[in-house]
Amino acid sequence: MATTLKDLLCTVLTDVMRAQHESNMRVRRLYDQYGNDGRLAGIKPPSAAIGNLTLTLNYAVTDGIVEEEEKGVNEKGVDRTLRYVCNEVSELLIKTMVHAIKNSHANYTTKFAFVDMLPENRDFLRQIRRRFFALLSADTESLIDANGNMKEDLLIGILMPAAVEYLIDHEDIRDLFRQDDAVGLREYICDEFERVLKKELDDIIRESAVSSFRRIQKYGSLNIVVGDNQLSQLPPESIHPLTITVNPATQDIQANDGKTNY
Repeated sequence: MATTLKDLLCTVLTDVMRAQHESNMRVRRLYDQYGNDGRLAGIKPPSAAIGNLTLTLNYAVTDGIVEEEEKGVNEKGVDRTLRYVCNEVSELLIKTMVHAIKNSHANYTTKFAFVDMLPENRDFLRQIRRRFFALLSADTESLIDANGNMKEDLLIGILMPAAVEYLIDHEDIRDLFRQDDAVGLREYICDEFERVLKKELDDIIRESAVSSFRRIQKYGSLNIVVGDNQLSQLPPESIHPLTITVNPATQDIQANDGKTNY
């Protein structure tokens, strides 16, 4: 049969780990049966642990290199853009909130004078930026559409409730909006957040200079045969040995075809 080396290794490792597990389960059952009151009482039951496993395979290549494509998210590009978005959006929303408060009829200077300095408060900005990034980076796959573009509506859908929670409802700020002279100010700032995000987010994403958030990785693959019946029908010069050493505990794999170590 034709198979891939990946499939072969996966099958071998699965069988090895299953054999180790079943061996330990059988020992455990015997110990439970004879250990409590029998001769095994007080003795720690043994356990099987497979160390290095060396396999020598004879194989032949049946087909040439087949080029395949694998589509996925451009993780580095997404990460770079999200960090840039979080930095720019944090500054934008903080300035939007402060501007709205300063231009309102609310008397904030008595108890909330620190609001004026929020745009220059680097610690506060860093805190907001980190919280935004944690939310946006939780599932980067869902943020990218099939054409490799970032889903702005989804970003806004994540950023809006976060902005309300971490800015408007911040424990040091939220009481400002409960004042009698601040009626409607909270709702107005929420509307402003949504307005500026819809207006500016597209430009912010493009400024990150990532052309596509999807990547296509090309790689070559070979079909091989390892069955004795199939190998016996091939000329000897087409058959090659491959020695593989596997350590299931560490998942280290080393291969030696007589010429090269991988």
